[in-house]
Amino acid sequence: MSILVKDDTITAIRDGYVGAEAIPAPKPEHVKMVELQNQFVMAGMVDAHTHIVFPNLDVAIGLFNVGLMLRGGATTVRDAGSSPEAIFPLRDAIVEGSILGPRIMASGSPLSITGGHADFRNGKLQDELSPPAYSSAVCDVVNECEKATRKQIQFGADQVKVMASGGVSDDSDTGLGPAFSEAELKAIVVTAHRMHRTVMAHALSAESIEAAVDAGVDSVEHGDFLNEEVARLMAQHHVFFDPTLYSLVALQNAIDHPTPSIPMTEKNIRKFRTMMATAPRIAERMALAKRFGLAILAGSDNGGIITDEVVALVEQGHLSPREALVASTVNGADALHLSGQIGTLAPGKSADVIAFDGNPLTNIEDCHKLHFVMARGHVAVSPDTGEGDPTPASTLPK
Repeated sequence: MSILVKDDTITAIRDGYVGAEAIPAPKPEHVKMVELQNQFVMAGMVDAHTHIVFPNLDVAIGLFNVGLMLRGGATTVRDAGSSPEAIFPLRDAIVEGSILGPRIMASGSPLSITGGHADFRNGKLQDELSPPAYSSAVCDVVNECEKATRKQIQFGADQVKVMASGGVSDDSDTGLGPAFSEAELKAIVVTAHRMHRTVMAHALSAESIEAAVDAGVDSVEHGDFLNEEVARLMAQHHVFFDPTLYSLVALQNAIDHPTPSIPMTEKNIRKFRTMMATAPRIAERMALAKRFGLAILAGSDNGGIITDEVVALVEQGHLSPREALVASTVNGADALHLSGQIGTLAPGKSADVIAFDGNPLTNIEDCHKLHFVMARGHVAVSPDTGEGDPTPASTLPK
């Protein structure tokens, strides 16, 4: 099979080998050939839940992360919450071609209640008196929720992220149950949909998942306490499920090996251990998702790259390798409303191509043998050199 690319678009896919002399071009030497014989070639992956610059404003971290994500096989990412001052310029610089990185669908600041999962002010008086450089958009009561939603879209959000429950990686006392009231959550969703944006909802408990689905969200993130009732409800409303399984590994690593960049307090550790002890087993909730036909997404969250999540979906979630690869391509494209551009290799679609040395359909661990990455026609990783086009991200330490 030969894939023909011009600029940033796949122009044709042909059986067999197509030489440079058979490709329309002013001169054969203008055609660049990339040999991927005996490699597993597929569309670039979609990381449906990640945080590129979160919660601080360090653009250098963002540059490093987009390079890492791209070299890890994600040619499109849905950022689930980052500093607006950093993520939107970074997204736009990639679109303009100033930086080589994955296509970014950015949420901007995640919406949180006061004292909720993304309220990073920690109750400090100085944070109340002067706007802090944090990435949360705190809102309470209906009109504040509507305004906060409009604000993120005004800043440039491609979708809206809402913290519909508490979490384990914060120092709040909100627990894992529903955060917003029914009216507040509904106001966020209605406002976002009215402005042609989807809503992704961080929701851990079964009650918070149910509240989010009832409000009309488009995807449920994490869903650690997914049960039969809410799985059925999600299926009825065609809500995507993004289990972010690798994030549990990352959290455990942060507890076992604490670092200044990922501080874990005793309260964090206690909440995480309580959740892991009481939540349904990963395999059980993934079996529910499959039984009810939920469209499963692949999201690495903090601490991983997309192939880590794909492997976790198989080894921990008991998906088949094919199901995990579909989650990271076709389903991701559908969730982002980009199926006309990405998710499969086809003429007219974006030239987002990756290749593995091995066959992840028979051994999912081969996802870690990534040898080639092309994003919108630009080579980021080559099996010959191990390097791609020079980018600011590639100059930072790995």
